[in-house]
Amino acid sequence: MATLVELPADLLEALAGITSMGVITGAGVSAESGIQTYRGQGGLYDDEREGDATVEALSASTLNHDPARTWRVVSELARMAVDAAPNPAHHAIARIEQSLERFVLLTQNVDGLHKLAGSRNVIDIHGDVLDTRCRDCGLRGRLTPDEVRALQSTPLCSECGGILRPDAVLFGEMLPEDKIRRLHSELYEDPPELVLIAGTTAVFPYIAEPVVMAGRMGRLTVEVNPEPTIVSEHVRWSLRGRAGDILPLIAEALTSA
Repeated sequence: MATLVELPADLLEALAGITSMGVITGAGVSAESGIQTYRGQGGLYDDEREGDATVEALSASTLNHDPARTWRVVSELARMAVDAAPNPAHHAIARIEQSLERFVLLTQNVDGLHKLAGSRNVIDIHGDVLDTRCRDCGLRGRLTPDEVRALQSTPLCSECGGILRPDAVLFGEMLPEDKIRRLHSELYEDPPELVLIAGTTAVFPYIAEPVVMAGRMGRLTVEVNPEPTIVSEHVRWSLRGRAGDILPLIAEALTSA
């Protein structure tokens, strides 16, 4: 696949006048940091049998009756997160936020790399794999990198001894109400001038719909992805390539305008 080395001229022209922007990201943005994606070639769900087993392990029902099985998978995801570093895509998004009057980032990723890169107004809709919550007393905490690397069994609450759960959304669970409210307020009710989606197949309605709705409301829309997705036909510009190659070009165009 050829790498996009420059942005379309009409997109560059449009970026020159942008003061507000929303960015939506998925696992493809973190893939360049060495974190395995979920769907697509080489993803966690690529092998049907292993993928089904992973989904089952990361479900609310499994957490309830076999938390050790859930934590075996969660600990693998957490180790990938603590051993990774933000890549050019993460840093470009942070630069974009700093250059605009209004900015919001909606991410499906649970690795925390956007915040580590400097992004501030982040809606991490699925949570963070390093955050924990006690199932008994509700105490919230966060695993340190050393704790993640040493994790061999289900972690317990330091206050009451209860079983900790990852404070992230598992299959079969509802999205957090406070984050849904922020999503509607910042991306549905009054979308930014430009909404960009990167590194995601956009299979979840709450990921695809803000892009489609923004386009219908006359906002500019951009997709960055190596292959076509279900939103490709709904955006103004669908750019083929890696987020780490294209997003720095967009950040440069905004900061030099």
